[in-house]
Amino acid sequence: MDWQNYLELTDDSIEDLRSVGYLYVKQGCFDIALDFFNALLILHPGNSYDESIIGALYLEKGKYLEALEHLDEVLKVDPSNYLVLLNKAKTLFSLGYRTEAIAITKMLSNCPDKKLSSQASALIEAYL
Repeated sequence: MDWQNYLELTDDSIEDLRSVGYLYVKQGCFDIALDFFNALLILHPGNSYDESIIGALYLEKGKYLEALEHLDEVLKVDPSNYLVLLNKAKTLFSLGYRTEAIAITKMLSNCPDKKLSSQASALIEAYL
């Protein structure tokens, strides 16, 4: 069902909900933010940004299997999303899947985004 049309929500309304959810993230209110972003996925299924935020929130809350599920959904659509790959590596390290996590972080340590590459290098050093 197309909930956005059924509820007569405009794209601007969806963006407003996304902004409010992000503000809750910035305040550290992760449970409330999760409610917003899960609702956004119902209203706008398949949105990679919303999926990546949910994955990051579950990672932050220590719910690693849930995080991995959402991060993998994003990577199906955008396999070179460096930030999502970094979050996936963190999740895999937390779950004990060191081999796959190290492979991802080694690849990310050479990415053009210096901030992400340095975080990946730090992860490698922490887990080796």
